[in-house]
Amino acid sequence: MGSGKTFLDENDEDVLEFLTITADIAGNEEYQKLKHFIHHHSTTRYQHCLNVAWYTYYWTKKLGLNYRSAARGAMLHDFYLYEGHIPPKGSKMRHSELHPRIALENTRKYFKTDPVMEDVIVHHMWPNAKDRPLTKEGYIITIADKYCASIELLGKPLYTKQVLQLILTAPR
Repeated sequence: MGSGKTFLDENDEDVLEFLTITADIAGNEEYQKLKHFIHHHSTTRYQHCLNVAWYTYYWTKKLGLNYRSAARGAMLHDFYLYEGHIPPKGSKMRHSELHPRIALENTRKYFKTDPVMEDVIVHHMWPNAKDRPLTKEGYIITIADKYCASIELLGKPLYTKQVLQLILTAPR
């Protein structure tokens, strides 16, 4: 893929740093439950979050942004424990607007957050949800999420070399 490194070499400095940044999340007992939810992109929600977190980490680091908070937020962006096609009882919101809020609530229960993490989690569905990201890191996860979903669903990315250019020119 032309949009960045793949997640293959565990001896790579970036991979080791990424794993260090996200290890407490990946090892959390409640978060581990995501392995039991088959994501609508034909993988588990756990694997999807890992994929999105890797690309978010890699792109934000390359751009000199807050890659630690961005990667942690990306790891937690789909931290909701219900089947996406079956919203919780009583919910009148669309899944694309509801699940980021629930993911943020769950994140706050188990992990310390910061403004970048919260922006990444709550705005990752833009433009499918109305509120835009407030940070460049927030825009990056929206692209990383769709990029990974396209790979998971179709076996190939929908985005090309223009990804970094889109991020660099995104409005603040």
